[in-house]
This record gives sequence, structure tokens and C-alpha cells, in this order.
Amino acid sequence: MSGPEARETGPAQESPAAPRATSRKTGREIVEIARGRWRPPVFRKRAAVYVDGFNLYHALDDLKRPYLKWLDIPGLMRGVLPRDQVLKRSVWCTAFKPTSRARQLRHAAYISALEARGVNCMLGHFVAHTNGCNACGHRWTSWTEKQGDVNMALSVLNDAHANLFDVAYLITADGDHAATARVLKQQFPHKRVVSVAPPGRGHNRYILEWCDAKLSLTAEHVESGLLPAVVRGRGRTVVRPSPYDPPDLPRQRRHLVLVSSQ
Repeated sequence: MSGPEARETGPAQESPAAPRATSRKTGREIVEIARGRWRPPVFRKRAAVYVDGFNLYHALDDLKRPYLKWLDIPGLMRGVLPRDQVLKRSVWCTAFKPTSRARQLRHAAYISALEARGVNCMLGHFVAHTNGCNACGHRWTSWTEKQGDVNMALSVLNDAHANLFDVAYLITADGDHAATARVLKQQFPHKRVVSVAPPGRGHNRYILEWCDAKLSLTAEHVESGLLPAVVRGRGRTVVRPSPYDPPDLPRQRRHLVLVSSQ
């Protein structure tokens, strides 16, 4: 945001509705992130966001609003970051699930759109397992994501060693990333860690034990930070898949917009 609305002069305030919690490991109170007052760019802290794509996807899928999946990660974060911070790095960790061809194409389009927006996308893979019932003999295939958590943890720690951020935002409710937060705080106690809960999810208490603050995303946050219908950048053009069209948009066919007159 720019202009007069962004230049608030009041002190940063904790949200009055935010529940108070204290880290058992550090003894510090974990406060909800607030926008706070505007700061000149030279005085802003560097922020980086690390996204557990699998965890966030399922949170968005549970909202039953497919268009929210066409999410602009940098745009989302710029809308919720405190005004004394500037986003310097975005990392999305995900994996292709080899099931529906249509889903794979949408996933590939989304990753390409994120990369066009400057997001560093770390790709893992899925492993198939055959399970069965000994009583009835029924067999089925289940899938397990691999490398996603490791990619996210290594990205956080590598960037910390390279001193690319002052504040790390971890978008996940997966308790496996408590180890990521713990190692980061132990090795870099001066860097701040923020737990970011996906929409409709609570904060993982094991992650919170190593965090300095927390942020709870809502569907409204996501809706205000969507990618445009056509994403251009870094030598590529990505068109939004039709299942991700917002419900209030007119249908478009062959570059013509159908308009009905009364």
C-alpha cells in the first residue's frame, strides 16, 4: 500500500482479539502480528516467507472456493506484513502428485506463475505405497509426499546463513517444522521467527514454542492477494486455468468477453 493510508503514525498495537501465549522454550510472550506504523524503506527489516505448499493447499481446498488457490504469495505477504518490514524473499515448497492429468497441468501453471512473480519454487516428489486389508483382500494405493519438509527447512537455514532476512515467516501448521524453528532460533537467536497459520487452521503449539510472533491468515487475506488472470514476468506468460476463475468474472472465449444488454 502507498499513499496517505499507509503513513500511519501510531505505535504498533497487538490485536485486541488475539489470544496471548507464552513460549515454554524462550519464556517470551507470543503476540499476533499487527501492521503498525509506516517506516521509510531504509529502516525496514528484511522479511522472508517459506511456504509448506502441501499444507497450505489443503487448507485452501477445505474452504471450497477453488479460485483462492490462484494465490500470489508475495502479494499476500505484502498485505499482512508490518509496515516496518519489506519482503525480500519468497520460497514455495511443493511436489507434483502423479494422479489426475488436469490437476498436474493446473499445478504446473501455478508454479510457473509463482516463478514469474519471483518466487523460488522447491520441488519434491510423491512415492506410491500399496496397502491392503488382510480380512477382505482389498488393495489400494496411497501417496506420500517426499522432500517438501526438508526443502523448506534447508531453505530457511541456508538463507539464514547467507543473512538474507531478519524475520522468517513459516506458513504451515505441520509440527514437523518445529525442528526448523528450533534450529533457526538456536543458531540465530537475533533473527525473528513468525508462525503463520493457513486459513481455517490453528497454530501448531510445537512450532509456537520457538516463535517470536504469530499470524493467522483468513480467507479474506487470501482473496485480497490473488494473482491476475494473466501473469507475465521473467520471460514467460501464464494464463490462469479456468477452474481458478473467480465466480463473478464474465466468461471469456477466444479473447472475446460476452456482454448481455437489457
